[in-house]
Amino acid sequence: MQRADYQTLVSLGLSDEDMAELGLWEPASADPAGLLDAYIRRSNKKEDTATLRGHLRDVARYARSEGLQIRHVWFEQLSASKSYVRRREFENATNAILDGLSKTMAVWKTDRFDRRGMGAVGRMLDEFDQRRARLVSVSEGLDSSKGGRMVFAILSERAREEAKDIALRVKIGHDAHKAEGRRGTGVPPFGVFSKPGSGTVEPHRDEYERARRMAQLLLDGMSATQVAATVNAEGSRQRSGVPWTGGAVSRLAQSPLWAGLVPQRERIMDEHGNPTGRWRGYGDPATGADGKPMVCGTGVVTATEWYLIKAKIDARTSAEVGKGKRRGKPEIKYQGTGVYTCGRCGGPSNVRGNKYQCQTRQNAGPAVCLGVSTMAGRVDAAVGQAWIAHVSALELGDPVLMIIARRWLAFSDPETQAHKEEIRAALGAAQNRVKKLEDDYYVYGKISEERYEELSAGQRSAIEGLSATLSGLDVETDLTPLMDTELLREAWEDATMADRRMLLKCALGKEGVKILPAAHQGDKTPIERRLVFDWVSRDSGE
Repeated sequence: MQRADYQTLVSLGLSDEDMAELGLWEPASADPAGLLDAYIRRSNKKEDTATLRGHLRDVARYARSEGLQIRHVWFEQLSASKSYVRRREFENATNAILDGLSKTMAVWKTDRFDRRGMGAVGRMLDEFDQRRARLVSVSEGLDSSKGGRMVFAILSERAREEAKDIALRVKIGHDAHKAEGRRGTGVPPFGVFSKPGSGTVEPHRDEYERARRMAQLLLDGMSATQVAATVNAEGSRQRSGVPWTGGAVSRLAQSPLWAGLVPQRERIMDEHGNPTGRWRGYGDPATGADGKPMVCGTGVVTATEWYLIKAKIDARTSAEVGKGKRRGKPEIKYQGTGVYTCGRCGGPSNVRGNKYQCQTRQNAGPAVCLGVSTMAGRVDAAVGQAWIAHVSALELGDPVLMIIARRWLAFSDPETQAHKEEIRAALGAAQNRVKKLEDDYYVYGKISEERYEELSAGQRSAIEGLSATLSGLDVETDLTPLMDTELLREAWEDATMADRRMLLKCALGKEGVKILPAAHQGDKTPIERRLVFDWVSRDSGE
């Protein structure tokens, strides 16, 4: 029987013989007290797999000395200091301890575990202590069950400060590169190539001709959608192999790097001033002290051509706004947007000119999909009748009916829904107060242990009460009205388009409603026979 982490061990460069030598060939079979979960992490690829294998060997050596078996090796390449980065393997490793699968979690060093400081580490150690589990740092000789908590706290704070220093150094480096006319990080746009470490761009030998073709079409006055359809028909594709769309062409053409200019970008912060991992910008070039755009090489177009293309795209967008095509968030007029799909390519079908039409056909042209087009009114009517018939045929207790019922109550009983939102807000506030108490106790030491226990107990009691109240409001009510076809029909007719769309999504799977193409022009086949419904079933897990 193969270990569950076999592929992870192979990715670390271990042979079958290496696994056998480290005791990682056969699945572990001891009780949880005799098992260990190992978490191996690297922040970037500069740490080669040989280094990581060395870390794992140290962990395996420790396990042998303690008479433990390694149950699972978890490995990922992610930052441990960024709160917006979700570390799934880290979650799997800690959940294995919290779920009682093993009693020991081993890391090579504390900063490999977490760089968010002793607030985060302290809370995790509390959870481990409650389960009589422990955290071990192999290289530092620390064991949380043997008085190592204070040292863990100090080292985790040092790791946190080191993370801040790393972020500062990276920011200074990026700013310096920009000041020197270097492009920064990221993959350059289609048609442009950048030698690693050069900070400059040059025409891509395999992509330049196709990119230049698109640039010339834009300069000739074509819209981005027309350019996409044209180059798709000529066989051109994006780097990923997917067809071009109007949006992809527009984003490409408006990248300053396409003209060999240094892009200006800004990190997006949250409400507290912390980085979110997202950036804004790339649409405008960075300027130097003289106010002129900074150049980082040769692109697909000249700076003059780039500004001309950008002006044409902006003018076309402004014209569409002036015609009323884009004016804030539009009113929902059709129920099938985001629900219906093309019967040829499986892509979304949106309304254009009172007809549901394949969006892929609109954006990428007939070379990619011939598309399906049919009148919106008759499709919506047929789908509505099918939804009523399907839901009214469901049995009480059917999981699909339960899902629909919860959505039903959300808009048919707004007072209860509003009460739920108030309770959810109060619950979130109580949870935030608990987190602040933990920071005041673990991180800043503002309150004593007795005061912390007193205040946190009160807040947790409030959380339990609010959670119980919310659960009570979520109890399913009498669903027999949903079995009445006439009552269901009246409710459907009274529902807004937004509500109908929501109700459809409740009862449909990922493929939604597929609209099959007509056999020929003027095909008299009833529209009901051209609709394929992906109804949610008991086996769907939804």
